Amino acid sequence: MSKISSNEQRKHLRIGLIVDIELTLPEQGQITVRTKNISDGGLFLILDDIELPPMGTEVQVRLKNQLGDGDEPPVNRAMVVRAEGNGIGLEFLE
Repeated sequence: MSKISSNEQRKHLRIGLIVDIELTLPEQGQITVRTKNISDGGLFLILDDIELPPMGTEVQVRLKNQLGDGDEPPVNRAMVVRAEGNGIGLEFLE
């Protein structure tokens, strides 16, 4: 019988997708960062040369409008649930 690692017990399937995100941090304001992956439950952001916010910090994220069609994507609330290396894992809040 094989063991399932904790990484394989996720609620949501992660998709490797690199897109620009507008991240609003309580102390630093709005910055543009990139995703490493995304799922229905959250996303992982790459934060090169940016101080990582502590676990439990509530942030706002929005897909950066790259179409220039005038429609702004919605702002979503999220919480920092993981910090590692040069990035953070966020869980979407309802």
